[in-house]
Amino acid sequence: MDTAKQGLSGNNDIEDIKGWCSWVMRIIVRAGGVLVIDKEQSYTRDLFPAFKLFSKHYPEKEQEMRTALWYSINPLSSSGETVKFLNQFGNWLEVETEKWLNTYNPTREIHLPL
Repeated sequence: MDTAKQGLSGNNDIEDIKGWCSWVMRIIVRAGGVLVIDKEQSYTRDLFPAFKLFSKHYPEKEQEMRTALWYSINPLSSSGETVKFLNQFGNWLEVETEKWLNTYNPTREIHLPL
């Protein structure tokens, strides 16, 4: 998130902003899928299936994840709007990811055994 925010900060190049937006939103959707990997015993890099798995376990956040999915395909051209989304839903996702990591990978190993 921080890398995307830095890339978007002060950026006026519409195509570059769209590229950053699409890139970070794909990461968000896939991260949502990882949050439920233990419950589903399944993982996919595909965006729509990851969205569906996430939404099944986080119905209260389905709309925000749907927005991230939409922006991954139809990226925003506004760096301000993208950063605003990252500051809201992105920050929530970071907190949830930290909780997941504290449970399943507390030492933050890069390559976990299967």
